[in-house]
Amino acid sequence: MPEGNKLAIVAGNGELTTLLARSAKEQGFNTCAIAITNEAEKRLEGLCNKLYRFSPGQLSKMLNLIKEEMIQDIVFIGKVPKLDLLRNVHKLDWVAIKHLSTLQNLNDDSIHNGIVELLNKSNVKVLSQTKFLKHLFLEKEILSKRKPSLEERVDIEYGYAMAKKVASLDIGQTVVVKNKMILAVEAIEGTDEAIKRGCLLAKSGAIIVKVSKPDQDERFDIPTIGENTIETLAKYKGSILAFEANKTIVTNKENLIKKADEHNLCLIAV
Repeated sequence: MPEGNKLAIVAGNGELTTLLARSAKEQGFNTCAIAITNEAEKRLEGLCNKLYRFSPGQLSKMLNLIKEEMIQDIVFIGKVPKLDLLRNVHKLDWVAIKHLSTLQNLNDDSIHNGIVELLNKSNVKVLSQTKFLKHLFLEKEILSKRKPSLEERVDIEYGYAMAKKVASLDIGQTVVVKNKMILAVEAIEGTDEAIKRGCLLAKSGAIIVKVSKPDQDERFDIPTIGENTIETLAKYKGSILAFEANKTIVTNKENLIKKADEHNLCLIAV
């Protein structure tokens, strides 16, 4: 296979790591996995031509590997809990420490832009996740049997507007709303924890709205929903999961709809 088809997959947690690796293989890439979590290592074993395991803070080793493997294209996928990274600052190598110290803040956009700049210096291009996962985006539609009421549609529209504003500040991409009141905003803790907090405050009938950033960088952290999202919503007595159409990755669509219907939840792409 031509050297130009080499692709490094920097992978964190979640099913998307597996789905992307398979898609890359189907597109003819010679894949080199760089797993930065234990879960990613287990998921990608046997799926890629080569597999390496690093901690997220070992930037120097990763850059050396990319150079040794003569990789020119790279894609990032999966979750790396930022809280874990913050709790293990001592595991950062000197390159990582030096790089992070130049950033204005440690928001996701700042870190991502810094990574792109660092890789550009090594003539490595960061590819969009959509190149490999475009088939997982959905058009506007109500997916579940349960439809939103007129009052719930008002809350969805309000939540969508508020979520877009929060996302534009690079804080989070999900809000929990009820009766035109924002009960929870996603931050560093992640979507499921935000759903839990908001639903506990609502007692029942909370609406979750998930959106992309207004200037979403499709190379990093495209909003995603999966079975865990639905299970969390059901467990804490939420009622609706609304997500932005054509901008959200949806895994296991059929299972997602089945679970929503089992719990009489509304699942809607808006």
